Amino acid sequence: FPRYQIGESILPSCRPILELLGVWDKVQAHGFQPKGGAYFFWGPEEWEVKFDNLGDDGTNAWQVIRSEFDELLLRHAESLGVEVVENITVKELEFDGERPVAAQWAGTKDPAEAGRITFDYVIDASGRGGVMAARHVKNRQYHEIFRNVAAWTYWKNVEPLDRGPEGAIAVCSAPDGWYWFIP
Repeated sequence: FPRYQIGESILPSCRPILELLGVWDKVQAHGFQPKGGAYFFWGPEEWEVKFDNLGDDGTNAWQVIRSEFDELLLRHAESLGVEVVENITVKELEFDGERPVAAQWAGTKDPAEAGRITFDYVIDASGRGGVMAARHVKNRQYHEIFRNVAAWTYWKNVEPLDRGPEGAIAVCSAPDGWYWFIP
């Protein structure tokens, strides 16, 4: 950490979770770009969603830089006593029946560094890579409708959208798909 991930557009519904985790104040104070809502260009229609119409002040959604957001969450967990081990990769999971109970790991910077950890619970937070489902449990199933592709890029010196709430994500339909623009 930090490590690159494509940016994220956080919704107001994340607030209760961030509050429950005790990290709300840190996220709010970090300086991420506030997102006041969304603007849609969908076929011949255009419409907007304003988050302040949801009964809050509308400042509980952001466009975040994922590397910074993920680091903030990780360091917060660490401040609460979570043991954080970085620069390792899981090599093998050990099971008791169908339940994972231990993992063999190796260092990514120094492969000679290795170890074993036991646990009562494990959360696979490896994202779309799905370490447990894809490599160990081997029960990952793809739904045909989701066999698609996404491409992204970053632009500089772009004028903000001239409509919709300030900081809004813009979502646009096209004949063969859809696009989003996150400021």
